[in-house]
Amino acid sequence: MNEKSGAKPCLYCGAKATCFTKLTDEELIVTGESRVEIKYKKGEIITKQGSFASNILFLKEGLVKLYLETEGDHDFILNFYNAGKLIGLPSLYDTIVSYSVAAVEDCVVCSIDIGTFRNLVMENGKFAAEIINTINHCTQFSFDKMVSLTQKQLNGRLADAFIYFSKYVFDSQKFKLNISRKEMADFTGMSTISVIRILKDFNKDGLVVYNNGYYEIPDMKRLEQISAVG
Repeated sequence: MNEKSGAKPCLYCGAKATCFTKLTDEELIVTGESRVEIKYKKGEIITKQGSFASNILFLKEGLVKLYLETEGDHDFILNFYNAGKLIGLPSLYDTIVSYSVAAVEDCVVCSIDIGTFRNLVMENGKFAAEIINTINHCTQFSFDKMVSLTQKQLNGRLADAFIYFSKYVFDSQKFKLNISRKEMADFTGMSTISVIRILKDFNKDGLVVYNNGYYEIPDMKRLEQISAVG
């Protein structure tokens, strides 16, 4: 982990989440004075479950996972976030962070003081509306994932995961996904062996093709059919 020097002030930074475009120049200056830009290496812990909630994170570069630590061998991965996403909104008005965040690949994170963020929500209605909208999307994803994990068989769960990565993380039917089979298992509520077996079947059937570090979904409709029948 390294603090990054020479970072652009928030006022002039082009890598803004939609909510920050609702801030005035003065509010952006205040935000910039209350944040620090940090580089994380792949595998580093960014936020630790059980720590004090002191910051809201904006992922400027890279990919991270948000997960619950358990006493068993498997953590429970709640979500993956790519560049341009805010992380930590569920803890905006909590004292203790109820999850951990780790870098899946090398990342650049803007860590914003949570007190400053709360003030912006209170004082700027358009900014607050964007935050509520983001939380709504996260809540809907949690509902959809609950249905997937409790109502679908293993093939349907893995299909849901790849549809999610394609549509909502990478916005492409071909993408490089730097996560381990164990992390995929922790995300889908499956065993690592089951993930390996079904990925092999998906590859053989042309549903999800793996080649030179990239996954490709040749026919999204076929994969969505697997998801639908569970």
